[in-house]
Amino acid sequence: MATKAQQRKFLQSADERQQAIVKILRDLSRTHGLDRTWSDWTEMGALALANAVDRAQFDKREARYLEIVGRYAQDELQRLVEAFALLVQCWDEQVATGDFGDVLGSTFMMLDMGNAGTGQYFTPYEVSRLMGGMILGDTPKLTDHVNQHGFIHLLEPACGAGGMIIAAAHALHDAKVNYQQAMHVVAIDIDRRCVHMTYLQLALLHIPAIVVHGNALTSEEWEHWYTPAHVIGGWGARLREREAIQATRDLLAAPGAVAAPTPAGESVLTEAVAPVLRRPALSKAARQAAATGQMTLF
Repeated sequence: MATKAQQRKFLQSADERQQAIVKILRDLSRTHGLDRTWSDWTEMGALALANAVDRAQFDKREARYLEIVGRYAQDELQRLVEAFALLVQCWDEQVATGDFGDVLGSTFMMLDMGNAGTGQYFTPYEVSRLMGGMILGDTPKLTDHVNQHGFIHLLEPACGAGGMIIAAAHALHDAKVNYQQAMHVVAIDIDRRCVHMTYLQLALLHIPAIVVHGNALTSEEWEHWYTPAHVIGGWGARLREREAIQATRDLLAAPGAVAAPTPAGESVLTEAVAPVLRRPALSKAARQAAATGQMTLF
């Protein structure tokens, strides 16, 4: 729950585009309610970006997009589009300057939505950066991991708005490592709104990722969202190649201790997460990370 002092802090740190987004959404909330307006806006943005690259799920998502659009008058839709354009500009500016931040998480708090519905509170980005740095390690550790494995792989079992993942990209950027080529993310959350927020931010930051609406503890999965960077960068093949290489290494290190490869056609959560959990050396740590909601590097 955000205090008034915390809300003021978020507002004071916002640029003019973020403040304009807050104003637009507050204006529309007088008719539709703030929780509904925010949820619709973020889902519409996620649907639009996903449908540009994921043709397999196009029809279902297009129908959902039109369902949401039907709730709003034409002038209201124009304002939602304007707010999305401002969000894109926010991220363009942050990418250009290398000064990243959790734009949607902080905007959520500016709207004082930490008190609404689920009682969600998104961690200030400064804290995410500190925690992300502790998990990823210093520059030599990061570059050594990338050199050894080709890229780093992050599992975020409770992604929220994606702030910790953005902080990881920030750390790679500061280490002079191209996160768009050297990082892949599996981000999971049980809350659909968090899935949409994370997907939007990772897509606009061009982070290769699979964002899963699911439960990391039970391995349930209801939806999966591929970011444009994941699709365009051919990351499905890269992940399968790395898994095959790691399985071979594990087999040579401990014959008979490696589980059989994941059958084709299983869920994204199984394909992307379960192979990691099956490895003897990583199983315990990865499961503990899922249990505590902590991002982990593997």
